[in-house]
Amino acid sequence: MADMTGGKAVIESLMAQGVDTAFGVISIHMMAVYDALYDVQDRFRFISARHEQAAVYEADGYARATGKPGICFTSTGPGAANTLGAMGEAWSASSPVLQVTSNIALDMINQGKGVLHEPFNQQQMFESVTRWTAQPHTHQEISQTMLDAFTRFKTERPGPIEIEVPTDILHSSADVEVLGSRSHPRMAGDPGKVEQAAELLAAGKRVAIWVGGGVISSSAMAELKTVAEQLSAVVVTTYGGKGAFPADHTLFAGVTWGGRAPYGLNPIHAYLPTCDAVLMVGSRMPHHMTKQVGLELPENLAQIDLDAEELGKNYPAKVGIHGDAKAVLEQLKEALAAKNVDRGDAQAQEAAGLRQQVQDTFAANEPGHQRALEALRRAIPREAIVVCDATLAAYSAVQAFPVYEPRTYIGPHGWADIGFGFPAALGAAVGRPDVPVVLMSGDGGFQLNLQELGTAAQYNIPIVAIIWNNNAWGVLKGTQKTAFDNRLIASDLVNPDFVRLTESYGLRATRVATLAEFEKTVAAAVTKKEFHLIEVSLPNELAGFQ
Repeated sequence: MADMTGGKAVIESLMAQGVDTAFGVISIHMMAVYDALYDVQDRFRFISARHEQAAVYEADGYARATGKPGICFTSTGPGAANTLGAMGEAWSASSPVLQVTSNIALDMINQGKGVLHEPFNQQQMFESVTRWTAQPHTHQEISQTMLDAFTRFKTERPGPIEIEVPTDILHSSADVEVLGSRSHPRMAGDPGKVEQAAELLAAGKRVAIWVGGGVISSSAMAELKTVAEQLSAVVVTTYGGKGAFPADHTLFAGVTWGGRAPYGLNPIHAYLPTCDAVLMVGSRMPHHMTKQVGLELPENLAQIDLDAEELGKNYPAKVGIHGDAKAVLEQLKEALAAKNVDRGDAQAQEAAGLRQQVQDTFAANEPGHQRALEALRRAIPREAIVVCDATLAAYSAVQAFPVYEPRTYIGPHGWADIGFGFPAALGAAVGRPDVPVVLMSGDGGFQLNLQELGTAAQYNIPIVAIIWNNNAWGVLKGTQKTAFDNRLIASDLVNPDFVRLTESYGLRATRVATLAEFEKTVAAAVTKKEFHLIEVSLPNELAGFQ
């Protein structure tokens, strides 16, 4: 045990769990935490954001790019409240984000006496956007609470956690035993249910595998590929599962995004009901991607999920297996090995046909988007991380942009909250400095967190930031045109000069107006370890980009 402030207990406890990076905004209530950071600057990186919401998005981008929890520091009351939208995205997308914040002195909490930054029931404020919240009341409880948080990250469905420490605990001193990291085995599935699933999947002539973000969270691509190849199963992914299975694998068919989307009916939605059986792995089967768009699934549905509450929630599962995707797929691999399934190459041919149908349908409806995304894919390396905001080009990328490796495609697929992309890309680049990071944002969404240009400049964070600039909230303006008889209101934008604004921070920026300029500029930018904003002028939207 050692005598230390609560602030130092926070930092030492995080480091004991393997943390070496955090994002946040400095604050008076958390000053003891920052004072503790001063002594460990050689071992612990702190990235100072310009807004608390952006700090959480940065931590989220870091988490999704690295697979490690993203850590964020905020402050009592308004600082913590500024993060609710970003925490909601992490919650909806099952991203492991830990927000460490403060509260007022322990004996004053919820008394309503008018203390500086005083919230009322701050923990309750976070309950709707977190998997767990905690408020340690002693110095020793700080370390135990941190250990509990990281145990949850390792053993439960990922999601954001909020820990708030009273200011009197943070700034006073006591003896603390810092608790180290613990290892935990992956949760295997019930062997009997695994055998049932193997029999169900081996018996059908046409079988598909629906892949969600749980496969990425559990690093289960290798096991998934083996099972898919054993079954010769057509593989489709959700938005959150994009990259969990290589887009150039012969069994990959596409993404189950949308139904009657603006770019046409997704052919995958017509295919899945014709299957004899479907294996669902690590997906919540969210309502807006399934029931809301009329998706039907066969009765023979086997589902694997680490969260037991998700089993059979939106579609009844004939076999529901509670367990970690990697562990259960390993079990399933062993069970299938004894069944000698041989479907030849019939389903690989069906997968190829579906891929072509998806591509043809998209190209017929959105040829400008198709050209732009094909140029982007040619311009960047296979391992580059693409981070998207909620913008038209990014919505198209869900279906039309091929991704080959896990954690190389990041977007706000949970709440679909606009403004996520830019700070999340910065966080991804902090976590993965070894690969290029490319942002796709609209002009409106970029402005929700454009203050983070200062963060990029201060810490020399190298991303290629593409802004598709149509001087409008493009998605909403398009809806007004098509669904509301062109009654346009509140959807046009007066924008800054993004190039000059970026350059005022000492950062590189370029404006392009043609497809050839775009591809050439992006290809050059990703080879350099520097920030480069590329503004794409779109006076006629992406339809006219050529």
